[in-house]
Amino acid sequence: MANKNNTDAQAKISKLKSWSPIWIIPIITIFIGAWILIYHFSHLGPEVTLITYNAEGVEAGKTKLKSRSVDIGLVEKVSLDNNFKRVIIKARLNDGMRDLLKKDTAFWIVKPAIGKEGITGLGTLFSGVFIEVQPGNSEQHAEKFDLLGSPPLASPDAKGIRVILTSDQAGRLNTGAPVLFHGYRVGSVEASSFDIKSRNMHYQLFINAPYNGLVTENVRFWRDSGIAFDLSAQGIRLEMGSLTTLFSGGVSFDVVEGWQPGKRVEDKSLFRLYEDQRSIQNSLYSVHKDFILFFSDSVRGLQPGAPVEFRGIRLGTVMEVPFDSEKLRQKLDNEFRIPVLIHIEPGRVSTDIDLEKEFAAALRQGLRAALKSANLITGALYVDLDFYPEKGQWKGPLKVADYDIIPTVSAGLSQIQQKVVEALDKINRLPIEPMISQATNTLAESQKTIREAQRTLSELNKLMTSKDFQKIPADLQQTLLELNRVMQGLQPGSPAYNRMIDNMQRLDQVLRDIQPVIKTLNNKSNALVFEAKSIKDPEPKKVTK
Repeated sequence: MANKNNTDAQAKISKLKSWSPIWIIPIITIFIGAWILIYHFSHLGPEVTLITYNAEGVEAGKTKLKSRSVDIGLVEKVSLDNNFKRVIIKARLNDGMRDLLKKDTAFWIVKPAIGKEGITGLGTLFSGVFIEVQPGNSEQHAEKFDLLGSPPLASPDAKGIRVILTSDQAGRLNTGAPVLFHGYRVGSVEASSFDIKSRNMHYQLFINAPYNGLVTENVRFWRDSGIAFDLSAQGIRLEMGSLTTLFSGGVSFDVVEGWQPGKRVEDKSLFRLYEDQRSIQNSLYSVHKDFILFFSDSVRGLQPGAPVEFRGIRLGTVMEVPFDSEKLRQKLDNEFRIPVLIHIEPGRVSTDIDLEKEFAAALRQGLRAALKSANLITGALYVDLDFYPEKGQWKGPLKVADYDIIPTVSAGLSQIQQKVVEALDKINRLPIEPMISQATNTLAESQKTIREAQRTLSELNKLMTSKDFQKIPADLQQTLLELNRVMQGLQPGSPAYNRMIDNMQRLDQVLRDIQPVIKTLNNKSNALVFEAKSIKDPEPKKVTK
């Protein structure tokens, strides 16, 4: 009995060996999700960081990145940096676009704009702004770039050459200004910057191929302002450039006249930017000899850059007016002379000339320097060298303060002014008042004589009509008739009488009119050329008690 109960109390346990089909679905779901994640991250494009100071129109999740109108990415995040001064834009490019991220790749915002080239970016009015990407050619990769506000003027893969121009005149050329060769546009001004150390402006130019071959070592660059008007010692000069540079200005370049083009230059070569084409020719004469001129005449109108000529041939340039040096200190008295520094440039005539020998011989023959008027409108002066044999050999010092001296004479405008003053002095010394008084007295005596003649004529007429006239001999009667005829020609109303009275009145009027003219010329000798200021009539002063 007991054994039977023990056998019935033991339970038989067996394990389940089959899987439930319900677990297949979540397992497959997990594998699909993992594959999607792996595929997503494995095909995720590169991230790029763009830095700018103004992200106007850029929105995360909306603003696209494009290259040649093809979508290549999307902006993911727009935020400020830690200093709150710049905008950090995080963008994700599409898969396979990593090769676009070169060191010289350019990014800029495309939006509607109005510029010299016209209206651009009108398509963004409906689609919104986007970021244009211009691929670079550098072998180095980068992930951080500056976001430009406008597209670069020349793409990195553009063929050509870049040159750097330096100028001491700031703010003359704008980005995008044309670069011209013989009036034809061959490039553009890419960028401009100011160097604080040298205090010069630097301009970067890009010359497109095949015109880059025109840039050689002997070319010179100058400003092309469209219209150039100059009043100088050389006269009036008006130059008109092309319409391209009329409003915005530009740069022109060419080989110096008479020079060979020379070798082609390397990229980023440095050139000087000249003010105009004429100043280039003057800068070629680097070899010169300094001379000092001492003028006792006024140097008003003589400016640095004025020519130094010998019988119309330019030999040099005026450098400083007046020339300031501690070794040239003078007393401010009647003997004060104004020092002027000039350069004599032998290259303008011949490079083989020996200046010291030539000028030493010329001084013995009477070589002198004089100021002459170059432009009556502007009053500009220039230095004229010529021989004055009457002056003889120069016996004064040949050097002062380590500078050679060229003696001077008063000539040109000074001589003319001196002669005019002398002539006016002679006119002023004329006895005008006595002449007017004498003319008035003469006129009065003439009128008295005419009245006496009239009375004589009246008596003569009575005599001729009387009975006693018939008793006078025939010869005497003929004489009286002739006298009567002459006297009638002088009576009032006759042509001779009227003519004589008119002449006397004119003489009196001329003498009175010339008196204020002489006074004006005496006060201002050049009043015949330049208008003299009107002088107010004198006002009587109040009598003070």
